Amino acid sequence: MHDSPHLKRKSASSDSDHPSDLQSTSTHHVSVSSPLSAEVVFKRPRLDKIQTSLRRRPPLHRKSPLKPRPPPTARNGCDIEDLGLVSATADPGPSSGSLLHLRPAPSNVDPSSPSVVPFFPIDTNLIHIPSLHPLVNRQTLKELDLDVILRNPQLRHDLLFDPGLQFRPTSSRRKRTICERYWASVIQEIETGCTCASVDSRGKPHSVVCACAQVPEPPTQPVVAYSSSLDVFTLRMPSRIRNLLEEFLEVLLLVIQPLSSVSGMYVNPSMLKSQMQEHSDQAAYIRSIFEPALIEQELKHELFDPSGLFSAIGAILKSHCAPMRDRAVDAMVQSSQACAPGGTGKKRDAVMAVKMCMEILELMKLDIANHQLQTLRPFLLRTSGQFELKAFKTRKGSESSLRLTREWLRQAHTDLVTRKSIPHPEYPTGSIQYSALPRNQQTYLAVLKGVIDLIFDPPEAPLEGLSSLSSSSPPPTPFFQCTSPTLPRLSAHPETTYLDSTRLAGLSADAADVTAIYMFLLLYRQLVHSDSNDSPSPHDLTKVEDVNLASLKTEIRDIGSVRLGYCFSSRLVPESDIDGAREKELEKERIAKQDIVLQVAKRAKEARSPSVPSSPIGEAPHETMIQVAQRWADSNIHPGSSLCTMLRRRLRDVIFSCVIAQAYPARETTPEKPPSIDFLSCIPSESGHTPCHIVTGMEPLADEIRNLAEKITRLALIHLNAYLPLYEQDDFVI
Repeated sequence: MHDSPHLKRKSASSDSDHPSDLQSTSTHHVSVSSPLSAEVVFKRPRLDKIQTSLRRRPPLHRKSPLKPRPPPTARNGCDIEDLGLVSATADPGPSSGSLLHLRPAPSNVDPSSPSVVPFFPIDTNLIHIPSLHPLVNRQTLKELDLDVILRNPQLRHDLLFDPGLQFRPTSSRRKRTICERYWASVIQEIETGCTCASVDSRGKPHSVVCACAQVPEPPTQPVVAYSSSLDVFTLRMPSRIRNLLEEFLEVLLLVIQPLSSVSGMYVNPSMLKSQMQEHSDQAAYIRSIFEPALIEQELKHELFDPSGLFSAIGAILKSHCAPMRDRAVDAMVQSSQACAPGGTGKKRDAVMAVKMCMEILELMKLDIANHQLQTLRPFLLRTSGQFELKAFKTRKGSESSLRLTREWLRQAHTDLVTRKSIPHPEYPTGSIQYSALPRNQQTYLAVLKGVIDLIFDPPEAPLEGLSSLSSSSPPPTPFFQCTSPTLPRLSAHPETTYLDSTRLAGLSADAADVTAIYMFLLLYRQLVHSDSNDSPSPHDLTKVEDVNLASLKTEIRDIGSVRLGYCFSSRLVPESDIDGAREKELEKERIAKQDIVLQVAKRAKEARSPSVPSSPIGEAPHETMIQVAQRWADSNIHPGSSLCTMLRRRLRDVIFSCVIAQAYPARETTPEKPPSIDFLSCIPSESGHTPCHIVTGMEPLADEIRNLAEKITRLALIHLNAYLPLYEQDDFVI
């Protein structure tokens, strides 16, 4: 899905950082590199004040008649060195300060000597260092402008799959931490004037070791200071007050003038002239009462009274926001009233009022963007195909050969040509003769077949747009053997599928889940009939009841993890590639697999010898049956087994028949509402027909097959809507 920091589906909640956490801050951090990161530096004697230069001492190897000096004495915890002003754009090293002309340290110094000063290069992008800008700012809200939304191919593509797609504020742990640190630093500066932040030599957060005595006024760029006795680095940061006030004003003006960014292509400006004039007058009034430079001076001299300002802002916000936001606006105004002269409020309360107002402005901007998105949704759906193809051509250029896309579709075409017919439940003959179809219809079917192949036989290279999994992430979908032995696997994904990378990965995982359930149910059948002859009697077949299979399928899902397909992963992961966190995940999947096998064996025992259980949980299966079931699972439930490959091929063919039945021929279907069909009619028997008395083993999977086929059909129809004109060009596929 689109990786916007504010974008979430209505039916899902995320606590990740996006795309994926979905959180993105556009604050401009100043990258600070250490002036001493490549040098070994001697400790200096204690300094009573910061010096602007250092005297040059004789080299250590020079003989001197003087008595050697004793080693430097230990420093007190308040002793801090000035490492100079570090520029984010200049060459490495300080541009001013006491260490500007420090000579390189000798190379023959014993590293264990206590005179060696360890140095940690401080990066202001660390989460421990509060940002210089508020998280809600013009840059982060820019992506919610209508023109930006309409030019976003991924967002418009995602809207086709999820009609309830909405922008929502992210609430990840990382964002909350960054936000809390920022506002805490603002309160600290308002109350004490200190802008310092400290970390230890390992980059971990440390209680603030103030460097304000050495750098009395906040600098224009971060200044690094080091306390050797505490082994702590301190950043004297620039003031955040002016940035906060300026961003607050600009965000406020942006929200109360929502029509200023609306293009004339989508709305007639003359129809909204009166509203735009009203918004312009309100913006002029806000500028007249909100002067960042004046408010900053009033804050320094403790003369700022926020009550009147926020009362005026609250009145304007209520004329723009939805009624559901009125309570939050009232709370903001009430918080500012406590800071009026004679009130009980403190400086912290004034900062909290600003914070509350910024949060309200973000929510109002989201409300505006969601309203515009839903209003223009019919237009976006109607023009989605043309826009997506145009965006793709712009992205790739007119000279792109699209080699992978051509190879992908030609392989699908070759596979269909080798088939005698394609099953179709709604054709009078029950099948389609692919070779007899016109070229454009062959191209259409080849695309449907190609999408199925990407899901069941994904390419070797990872999907474009997917972020790499961390060590703590669940194991990825296992790499199965190819279900088409005559056709080679693609080296990478086709260029035209770049917007569906996440969905293709999700559908591959769904297919692996269905395969896992299919194999566990097959194990159940094997255990039930393990004492029967090679040709079981009709009485033996009745041992497997549909209700028992449905109940067992539910139990398998309850016992297993969210992704049952992960049970295939553990066998193919080399031990050298497994770290501690990954090993825990794999061990968890192994245990879940063993638990499922035990439950299958228990249900098989009950089916073979039905009787009243002696306990509420039933009786445990015999040890021999458990061993047989475990050996069968170890031998077959892994990606490299021939049985797994055969079942995936059978499942792929059934899914393909279901997709063909829904998407071909081009009847009156839309991406939102594919036709409804009988999915059991698409499950073939060994003879190619579907008599009711033939048992194929897929009947309990009808719901899973239906859901997977509908998802694939929707994806395929949306893809064809955009790229079929490209594929129908001469010599592109056929």
